[in-house]
Amino acid sequence: MKQQVSNQPSDEPEFKQKRSRWQLTSISQTGVILFLLIICLLLAVGARQIWRAWPSTSSSVGSTPSKAANQFPMQMPDGSPFSSFQLPAGRTLLYEQSDHISAFTSANSAISTLQTPGYRYNRAVPAVVTSNKELIYSGTGIWRMNLTGGSAKQLASIPDDQVITSLVVSSDGTTLAWSSAPKNGKGSISLYAGTLEQTSLIYQQPATKCPCYRAFAFADKSTSTLLLTNDRGDHRSAHYGLWTLDLSQGKQAPPQSILSDAAQQGPLALSQQDNKLLYSTFQGYVPMQEENAPLDISSLSYANSLSLASLDGAQIRSEKAQTILPEQGDLENAAAYNWVSTPQLSSDGQQLAYVGFSVNSQKHFPRQYALYTADLQGSSTAAKPQLLATSTAHYMELGSWLDKQTITFYADNALYALDLQNHTIARVANTGAYAHVFAVIE
Repeated sequence: MKQQVSNQPSDEPEFKQKRSRWQLTSISQTGVILFLLIICLLLAVGARQIWRAWPSTSSSVGSTPSKAANQFPMQMPDGSPFSSFQLPAGRTLLYEQSDHISAFTSANSAISTLQTPGYRYNRAVPAVVTSNKELIYSGTGIWRMNLTGGSAKQLASIPDDQVITSLVVSSDGTTLAWSSAPKNGKGSISLYAGTLEQTSLIYQQPATKCPCYRAFAFADKSTSTLLLTNDRGDHRSAHYGLWTLDLSQGKQAPPQSILSDAAQQGPLALSQQDNKLLYSTFQGYVPMQEENAPLDISSLSYANSLSLASLDGAQIRSEKAQTILPEQGDLENAAAYNWVSTPQLSSDGQQLAYVGFSVNSQKHFPRQYALYTADLQGSSTAAKPQLLATSTAHYMELGSWLDKQTITFYADNALYALDLQNHTIARVANTGAYAHVFAVIE
């Protein structure tokens, strides 16, 4: 019968004793763990309070540049960030996008879309503003609008099979010149000039017979000497060689060459204040940046050199030309080429700013951008470009000068202004897409 008993009387106390020891050991270990957790929690809370109360001088100095560096897509050559500045009041920046022209007013940071019927965006034919604050733009024809008030008025029209290839205005705002060409390359290239109220045909040639002229600028504060360039049949932004056309002689005057286009030479900008021409002795094509860039840059040729010469009447004084940036010549590594984009001469002709870039051979051909300036005061010695800033932007280009020391630029869907003397930047507007500042008025 004893064998039927599952728990003998002598075994029960021993079982209870072992069980009690296990419970005590478990409770003791749990208490220690809880105690240690509480101590760790108290230490963590205390350390956090001490960190918050610790003087923040060193940490704030380290964090401020980081924040500033992320604020603008540009930095100084040593990597330090630019400080910000407030745009001066009384400025209106005009910029164009794919389907409209806008005005930014610095006094209240307001942006308004101008009513511009017939407008068509064309990189080769940017809108212009006359000295009388009149907006001249192209599209379905040539249009004119007084920026101080009033609606747009059409000055000239073109057939549907034609495209406008150039549009320039004299420095006094009284004379207009423009050109058109057939879209399919079959027909005639036509040049027009005259007052803002009425332009007339001054030159015409077959589109298949180049030089294919388009207007480049009026020379030397003149309304009778028109500078022409050759687009080689490309309706986009292309400029090779330079010619003069005397408008006072009517249709009988043939264009006269003053800069050969045989060696890929071409004009870049003209300072009408002192009649100085910025040109390149070599322009070349580069692989298109396939991401984060305007699609129409695929047609652009870029300068690989910069020279500055004075226009003496209808001639270039090449013997006194300054070489600002020498041509690189043939290089085995294409990524070693340095190209020039959107060079801008200040209104007084004393400052030059331009974007320099190189092309990476990696996928999508990304570009590395930098901003250079050159002081053109004093014509006896050649100006040397100075590296002012490097850029972290995917794509950037310069716009018009805000004043003698401040230039506007576009970078990654936003517009900015850069003070070249004080090394400060102001954000103008978030455009959401590519935009080009073509004029600043006061």
